[in-house]
Amino acid sequence: MEESLVHTDNKPMKNEGMDGGGAIVAWLKSAGVENVFSVSGGPINSIYRACALQGLPLIHARHEAAACFMAEAQSRVTGKAGAAVVTLGPGVTNAVTPGLVSMLAGTPILIVGAQAGTKSADRGAGMAYDVLPIMKNVTKWAARCTDPNRLQEYLDMAWRKMWAGRPGPVFLEVPTDILSMPLKAEATGTCPPLPGAAGVLAAQADEARKLLSGAKKPLLILGDELFFNRSERLVEAIEKHDLAFATMRLARGIVDERHPRWMGPAYAPCNATLRRAMAEADCIMLLGHHFEFDLEFGDTVGAGARIIQVCSDQELLHRNKRSDIAITATPSAFVEILADLPELNTDKGWSNGLIEAWNKERAAQLGEGDAAGLHPIAAVDAVSEAAPDNTIYVTSHGNIDFWADARLRISAPGRYLRAGQSGALGAEVPYGAGASFADPNAPVVVFVGDGGVGFHVAELDTAERYGRAFIIMVLDDEMWGAIALPQEQIFGETYEMKLPRRDWTKVAEGLGGRGYFARDAEEIKKALADAIASGKPAIIQVPVRSVISPYMAYIS
Repeated sequence: MEESLVHTDNKPMKNEGMDGGGAIVAWLKSAGVENVFSVSGGPINSIYRACALQGLPLIHARHEAAACFMAEAQSRVTGKAGAAVVTLGPGVTNAVTPGLVSMLAGTPILIVGAQAGTKSADRGAGMAYDVLPIMKNVTKWAARCTDPNRLQEYLDMAWRKMWAGRPGPVFLEVPTDILSMPLKAEATGTCPPLPGAAGVLAAQADEARKLLSGAKKPLLILGDELFFNRSERLVEAIEKHDLAFATMRLARGIVDERHPRWMGPAYAPCNATLRRAMAEADCIMLLGHHFEFDLEFGDTVGAGARIIQVCSDQELLHRNKRSDIAITATPSAFVEILADLPELNTDKGWSNGLIEAWNKERAAQLGEGDAAGLHPIAAVDAVSEAAPDNTIYVTSHGNIDFWADARLRISAPGRYLRAGQSGALGAEVPYGAGASFADPNAPVVVFVGDGGVGFHVAELDTAERYGRAFIIMVLDDEMWGAIALPQEQIFGETYEMKLPRRDWTKVAEGLGGRGYFARDAEEIKKALADAIASGKPAIIQVPVRSVISPYMAYIS
């Protein structure tokens, strides 16, 4: 460690030795962590002090769940590990839902949780509770360290577990006296290197080449692992073989979705063209993913289709659907093989037909335009037409989000944050805040309904306090639409689903931001431009029609 440590005010301070909190912060810096997200807690004061001494920005949120969501958002934008520090007891249990979201999405975050001092262990200390059993269920690894001189060892274990196979969250609990206890020796403050890339075995490569040489209707599905393991030759392979391709959550933007070979998001419930493609393809290449819910567990794959699945995480191979060729390797290694193959005998009429079908499906989504109120798609389109190319978009798991999912075209990796397989509401606003810290130069737009915005709207204040800005598009249909609309279809009535129209613009203003009320596309564009120019967090409230999304209509 350097002889001179630094406060956030950039005044040098003499090295006074290092305690457990200092060792954690030094390690976080070596791991490339850019911000520590947290909520006030006395037991973690030593970490707070170390952040100031060592120059690691500390972002103080309004709720532990929001702090952890912000850490995950940073990971989703940068591809690096995010970090959050929470106090003991309820501070840790507030981190459970973000842990679950991160676990199911496959995003790497480290959550450090405090615990009562070792001298009061199992004596009923204030706020103390054994949270390890809970956290073990929502993370890849959870452990407790009770020796400050072993913190480096435990953090290294956490790092290896976080990145092994499919990335995910890890949790380390440290009692407060261990955090403040001096180390016997100075911490090295280094983390292990990331795992090396795994190549494709020669025999499997030959087998894949042989299978592909006979394929006439190949379909390419790009999965989450490609976000962390990218290939510069992916576009080359797509264009060389005239492949129609679809993108899953973290892979959105891995190839610019304005590319003429893109056939929509790889979410079968919102993409009828994808469902058709999976039924008709004679070869499906599934890279960096498995057949999960959004791919209908592989149940709708055509009987004659041959499947090539490539994943670094062996546990995901054959999951839900048996693959003909299952390759334990990085997707980029397989892309190299695909790009080097002689041009496949792709049925261009079939492949081009899929692209045309998706474009027609997308064009027909707006439906009738005469009904009262703005269609949700009209609001989404107004934003995407007016927003700069580098804009980061955020959605979650409500009816509004499902409209945006299939409508947006993402131009680059890390520009689309969607709250994963968990289906959790509440991540949207913290994701927006976290993205604004991860990339302060990019506009951030959150699409959320008038239900979901209420979870963590106070995080507008967090962004404003730190000079960051993001924009919340509240598409307001005065109900919990994702549940209310299917209820109405099934039962002919709804049950406590109505929400009164609240003035969210005043909420934004009260939290130090800007508020706008927009009734049509032109007003949305004007408000968006003004909000971006202001450099302040903002809410743009837009009354919209209650229209069930294709996603909700299909799964309901």
